[in-house]
Amino acid sequence: MKRFALFANFENPMGDTRRALLESVRTVCHAEALGYEEVWLTEHHFNPFSVSAALFSLLSYLAARTRSIGLGAGALLLPFHEPFRVAEEIATLDALSGGRLLLGIGRGGPFPEQFRHFGVSHDESRARMFEGMAVLEKLLGGTQVWHQGTFHHYEDLSVYPRPMRPGPPPIWLASMSDEGVELAARRSYGLMAPSAAPASRIAAVMERWRALGGNPARPLVLARYLSCHEDGRRAREDAMPFIRDFGSNMRAAICRIPSAAPVQPFSQPESAFTEAQILANAIVGDPAACVEQCLALKEVVGDCVLLLKPASYDPEINRRSLTLFAEQVRPRLTS
Repeated sequence: MKRFALFANFENPMGDTRRALLESVRTVCHAEALGYEEVWLTEHHFNPFSVSAALFSLLSYLAARTRSIGLGAGALLLPFHEPFRVAEEIATLDALSGGRLLLGIGRGGPFPEQFRHFGVSHDESRARMFEGMAVLEKLLGGTQVWHQGTFHHYEDLSVYPRPMRPGPPPIWLASMSDEGVELAARRSYGLMAPSAAPASRIAAVMERWRALGGNPARPLVLARYLSCHEDGRRAREDAMPFIRDFGSNMRAAICRIPSAAPVQPFSQPESAFTEAQILANAIVGDPAACVEQCLALKEVVGDCVLLLKPASYDPEINRRSLTLFAEQVRPRLTS
């Protein structure tokens, strides 16, 4: 593995927003103290399960509370935002954090409420995202921008503050579609893969990305659920309710979009999957089992940034899981 990262979804299962936010912040600070190199935050809207709607506000707060950990947007839903406002947020946050921002960009997911309330058509969201990324790169280049596109029109536009470093920060695209992979390879973007994606599919996507000239300096960012406990049975017991509920909560936010392909596993009831199927794409067990699972994953997909999503509703259990992984699993993967 190239690096190890924390995936922060800012869950709010108890309906207490302040507690949910502060517990997640505490977990991020704990991960930094353990030596995790990065944290990546999701952007979800109109979703009581995940209270990470204000992505740049959360990242800015973390920039003030941390010193070294990379701060990843995983992923910014660009079709819902004006590119020049995003450029201003990026430049400000990157300066405040000392150049720690990592930028992941996504299309918006299979969540129709987001598209409806933002007034964006799901069918045009990919084209809107691609155009927005092109504009964003120009704006972050520090020069005046003229752009007359399908969705955005700017004349003689400059944004301030200027980026601290030349050009945009490192960019990853949260996409496994053919169009997304081609764009990522052409623009030297990395790719982000979701926690439910099978390793074999990811390997095929990465092989195509490399064949198209993908930038090896942008390793794959791969999300996986994590539950690590000295007792492997306990690790599975901690993880299963969370992972099943996560699927239920995500599926509840999805309605059928006729033009979109079904999204697995959220398009099927959780009862349709066995425990083995649910845990097939997770890092769950005692330290020895977690080592084996990580090595098996690396064998299929190659080196990557392993983005660990702690799989418990109890933040203390999550922090213990991250600690055990850092102390007993990671050294056996990096030696």
